[in-house]
Amino acid sequence: MLVLLYHRVHPEFGVPPQEFKRQMEFLKKRFKVLSLEEAVKGKSSFPSALITFDDGFYDVFHYAYPILKELSLPAVIFVSPERLLNSEEVRETPEPSNRSTYEAFKNSFSKGDNSAFLSWGELQKMGDVFSVQSHALTHRAAVGEGGKPFKGEGRDWRIFSLPEEERKRVKAGTPLTSILVKDKREAERELLTSKEVIEEKLGREVYALAFPWGIFDRELLETAKKLGYRHCFTTERGWNGRRLPFKVKRLAVGERKSLRWFKTRSLLYSL
Repeated sequence: MLVLLYHRVHPEFGVPPQEFKRQMEFLKKRFKVLSLEEAVKGKSSFPSALITFDDGFYDVFHYAYPILKELSLPAVIFVSPERLLNSEEVRETPEPSNRSTYEAFKNSFSKGDNSAFLSWGELQKMGDVFSVQSHALTHRAAVGEGGKPFKGEGRDWRIFSLPEEERKRVKAGTPLTSILVKDKREAERELLTSKEVIEEKLGREVYALAFPWGIFDRELLETAKKLGYRHCFTTERGWNGRRLPFKVKRLAVGERKSLRWFKTRSLLYSL
């Protein structure tokens, strides 16, 4: 089963909408595109594919959702409740999406401005296409081994998610990891609260988790299973088999990838 990972569909800050549509048209022609429920049941013809999005940017609603709906393709979106616009409004203009990923997260963590991300109302409206699942509660970073090095001010939004007292001592090259790996008590709180909030707000079961930045360890996998998650989505590449496994591998689709790259990699990772 091919599992695709997207973050943004945007003319400037993500996969361009016209390129995304060409990718989706190829998928519809060559694959059985599954809903999350169908993927979990594992009753699908070969080759099959599952489309996923991480982070919950508003441009998914404005650009990706209409394309998926037009082509009758289901998808999954993993969101962090504290990184969403806490509103029932449904916006119609592209303006909220016109911010870089760096600026969007900086504004969210530093100013409490989540306008570049989806609202609860928009997630409700997208429910005919998207299954909404957990990306943990806050998407926070922590200083610690096992993560990726901090790139430096002006390039890496993760610094804004650190406690203020830690920011001053973080220099370029400092390893940053997920709070979920660093603090096990916080991991339980983040995973359980995220699940509960999404279920309460949208009235749908949450049973899948995507790890922020793809960072996890064995203990975090066990914590997720204990809290009721039946599938954990990673950023590892690889083959998943005919039935969706507990630890799911995904193929990340970047904004600069050609259609030829998309076609060849999709077919390769469907084997």
